[in-house]
Amino acid sequence: NYSYLGFNCRPDGVEHKKFFDDKRVRRAIAMLISVDEMNVVLNKGKNKRMIGPVSPLKKEYNTELDLIDRDLEGAKALLEEAGWTDTDGDNIIDKIVDGEKLSFEFDLHYMTTSVVWRDEAQMIAEALYEAGVKCNITPLDFAVHYDRARNHKFDAMLAAWAGSSAPEDFTQIWHTESWASKGSNFTGFGDATSDALIDSIKYTIDTDLRYPMVKRLQEKIYDEQPYVFMFASTRRNVIHRRFGNSDMYFERPGVIINNLKLLAN
Repeated sequence: NYSYLGFNCRPDGVEHKKFFDDKRVRRAIAMLISVDEMNVVLNKGKNKRMIGPVSPLKKEYNTELDLIDRDLEGAKALLEEAGWTDTDGDNIIDKIVDGEKLSFEFDLHYMTTSVVWRDEAQMIAEALYEAGVKCNITPLDFAVHYDRARNHKFDAMLAAWAGSSAPEDFTQIWHTESWASKGSNFTGFGDATSDALIDSIKYTIDTDLRYPMVKRLQEKIYDEQPYVFMFASTRRNVIHRRFGNSDMYFERPGVIINNLKLLAN
């Protein structure tokens, strides 16, 4: 699994303003967030950082993509390049968008299912403010959070996806049809090129052909930055020593109970 900050890349411009329709802005936000620091503070540094939606345990993981480190000055430069500057001295950057002055102040939705989501949101808000971006953290019940996400009624959101060791099918989360039909492509990522890759990956069995396509899709997601990918959690399993045949597996819960053998005292 992995956690992420997702952007509304196709906002309507009315209820949700055009903060994240520019990939330079999305990359700048990624450069402002210190994922390593969050991992140390919230997870004692034990979780695994992610660069995209494919587990580093898989052969099709793209090893050529670098983790995005915090770079405050680089992020400020990207925001300025995208037209965001502080023109009125209120410490919040702004820009003329569709004929109106827009201050960079957005809502970040997170679920109330765990205190960790709140702590992540607070750390993100503090990091972004250093570049003149105001992030209003907004707690939501899980059902409300999900409903707003699939209806594209958000600026940015914190959430997570679970995976498996099976070959990836990227349709549900990354295909444009899943955005149009209010599926799990919450951000609006994708175009004809990424859709063609996803469709081809789904029906290609030969790994020599499929793996390069999966890597190209990872490159495109990395370039467009619809998510700030956070980290995959570390699974923690404990099996009492009185049980033998205690094999571990990739799939959750990580152990097959029926395989365990109760040892004699």
